[in-house]
Amino acid sequence: MKYLLPSVFVLLSINTSHAAPPPDDEQVAVAKVNKSIDAGVQYLRLSRKPNDQWESFLLNLAVEMKGGVTALATLALLNSGVRGDDPDVIAALNFLRGVERKRTYAVALITMAFAEARNPKDLPVIQSNVDWLLKTAVRKNNGISGWSYPFHEAQSPDASNTQYALLGLYAGKQAGAKIPEADWKALRQLYLDTMIRETKDTAAWSYVEQGKRASFTMTVAGVSGLVISRMALGSDSQEFDAATGVAKKCGFYPENEAIRLGMNWIGQNFAFDEAKESKSLFYNVYGIERVGRLSGQRFIGRFDWYREGCDFLSNLQNNTGAWSAKKPGFGEDANKVISTSFALLFLSKGRSPILISKLAYGGFTLDKQTGILTEKGANPNISGWNRKHNDARNLTEFASKELFKNLPLGWQVYDPRRKDYPKEADILAEVGVLVQSPILYFNGHEKPELTGQQRDLLKKYIEEGGFVLAEACCGSPEFTEGFRRLIGEIFPESELKKMPPEHAIWRSHFAVPPTQFPDLECLDRGCRTVLVFSPKPLAGYWEDPKFMPETGKPAMSKGESAFHLAGNIIAYATGMEPPKQRLSQRKIVDGNKEESNPPRGFVKPVQLKIGEQAPAPAAMRNLMSYLRDNARLDVVVGVENLPPSDEDLFKYKFLYMHGRKAYGYDDKEIENIKANLQSGGLLLADACCGAPQFDKSFRAMIEKMFPENKLVPIPVNDALYSEKLNGREIRTVKRREKAPTGGGADNDTGFEDLPPALEGVKIDGRWVVIYSKFDIGCALENHKSTDCLGHNPESAKRLAAAAVLYSLKR
Repeated sequence: MKYLLPSVFVLLSINTSHAAPPPDDEQVAVAKVNKSIDAGVQYLRLSRKPNDQWESFLLNLAVEMKGGVTALATLALLNSGVRGDDPDVIAALNFLRGVERKRTYAVALITMAFAEARNPKDLPVIQSNVDWLLKTAVRKNNGISGWSYPFHEAQSPDASNTQYALLGLYAGKQAGAKIPEADWKALRQLYLDTMIRETKDTAAWSYVEQGKRASFTMTVAGVSGLVISRMALGSDSQEFDAATGVAKKCGFYPENEAIRLGMNWIGQNFAFDEAKESKSLFYNVYGIERVGRLSGQRFIGRFDWYREGCDFLSNLQNNTGAWSAKKPGFGEDANKVISTSFALLFLSKGRSPILISKLAYGGFTLDKQTGILTEKGANPNISGWNRKHNDARNLTEFASKELFKNLPLGWQVYDPRRKDYPKEADILAEVGVLVQSPILYFNGHEKPELTGQQRDLLKKYIEEGGFVLAEACCGSPEFTEGFRRLIGEIFPESELKKMPPEHAIWRSHFAVPPTQFPDLECLDRGCRTVLVFSPKPLAGYWEDPKFMPETGKPAMSKGESAFHLAGNIIAYATGMEPPKQRLSQRKIVDGNKEESNPPRGFVKPVQLKIGEQAPAPAAMRNLMSYLRDNARLDVVVGVENLPPSDEDLFKYKFLYMHGRKAYGYDDKEIENIKANLQSGGLLLADACCGAPQFDKSFRAMIEKMFPENKLVPIPVNDALYSEKLNGREIRTVKRREKAPTGGGADNDTGFEDLPPALEGVKIDGRWVVIYSKFDIGCALENHKSTDCLGHNPESAKRLAAAAVLYSLKR
């Protein structure tokens, strides 16, 4: 049943102050983390001493750890967003440049600080530090046994010194230092040799090899060490053929089983305060962040490690901004600079926005008590969905450097098999978290099997603005056939098709000739491409950083072209806008819920059919949700779709049009719309992604509808943009009027702060038509394609909301 909107009832439903509702829990969580980080940074700033920075007299006296605490604090500041040219950071780095190399911890942390600061003049120091670490390693039989302090040459290595040496080496490698591949292989072998097998599903590591007593912190270090050595080595064991993109031993890594068993053990024994008896609580917290981030796992066992870690740390920060254990004793936890630095490293590094989520799928068994998930198949150590372990990581690193000006970005394994979603509301809440990651990466060898719930999640993710990048690993025909069938079943009204040579993806950032990847396929939904699929192998190139092209240089090989293609896909999918901070969540509205009997006076829009599939079918639903939550307006979260000739059109006073193709209404249809507008209605219209075909048709329709009243620019001082109507005036919006320039330009997204450029038709002192030749509707669906000329989502919401609020004023 449809409802007339009498103005008297509608006006009663408006809260003219338009006060924002209380922030939801997710907004509070993000703000709380940022506030904690700011307070911790301020504590470190105030704690710095001009002459000796953050040095600890006791540590330097006892174990000659000069430079270690200062390097740790500097690293924490840099990771928390403090710039390398900040006076406190400059002073600390100058101090560290004069520190003599004596202890493993200090040299490793100093190397990490210099690498994070990214000052080219420190590259020789970084290389010297790396050489020192390699020289002081304890070696036996051409292998590496680990690192010690060292107090003397015969000192036995321990896993703690070893893990920090490894962190220093990898930071050095990332900064450009040269490290022999043989040493990385020796480090991988060290962790494989020192693993302690406990059960068929778990394994651990100890502090010293002789002890053989499982330690939580050292098991975290063991898994992290294997992941780091794998990152450094790439797919060295897979016998990858760069000419074909196929690996003979695809999915094989010598460390697969050890990492799986170690992660299982950590999940079973998970605790942030596990190390409190050894006075190393915050050391342990930072280790958990490291293993969670490096492994890409959102969950460790049953624990959402970052979310729960933020809650844990919030209870330990005092009103000075420092962190300390409740009973610190005399260990590291007693030093507030060390504790605060470790806490900041957890919060700041863990909050990096997630650019790519890699989808886990397929048969499994899950022990809900222990959180151990076992893949079904002949070899549980080779996951069908994860034959390449570094591909998502390397793509994220490449995008961070080439598209987002070195903004820290993360990736994660998204495993919907770990949770059940018994209600529609559970699926919507999960999508609200997942959609903050703009790209879902999907690949494998076997036919992809998804449950009904998992299919619902995938479909809803795409409908809410998410983008899928899929690839048949090693060109697997089984995956290709199964994936095409899966997508056809989820979206029967759409079809995968060859990507046309004129598609924006080929030019969204790099110049990639379509002839280089002629088999690339895409799926369009409405006004945008929502999925790109390659039946030919690409992940093998993404797996190895040696194929990552140098900035500013053309691709010289198939592997480098594969990275450029991925960069273009990411640029298109994100609109060159970085994702939101981890813990962010978007409230997803159930668009399928019928409100068959809404209260009288509730606003319900109608979208006029124009002869094409609605390019942005959820635009009005999202707008109504926004008005309900931000303007406290009584609305129906949904939309009616009617042809303009429908006799029920007069029951609606807010009409919407959105399209990308040319269209034509007959005289009766035009007269019906005109009569509605002359009796109190308002028409909001916009050209989908700035489509000139729609723009031309719409202007012709308005000229025929109102020959005496032309479309004219709406002045920036009009009541439509006023504070009285909107709660805050609209003077500028973010709008893209041309394609992004790319190539490192200052405004890579193409969005500029510009005055609103709406046009309108006014009758008897009232706007009856409000029109934008730049897109609003696709932005309301959170689409971010770089070829879409129009507003960003926030500006689209503000302009469309203003039109609705204006339509209610009589």
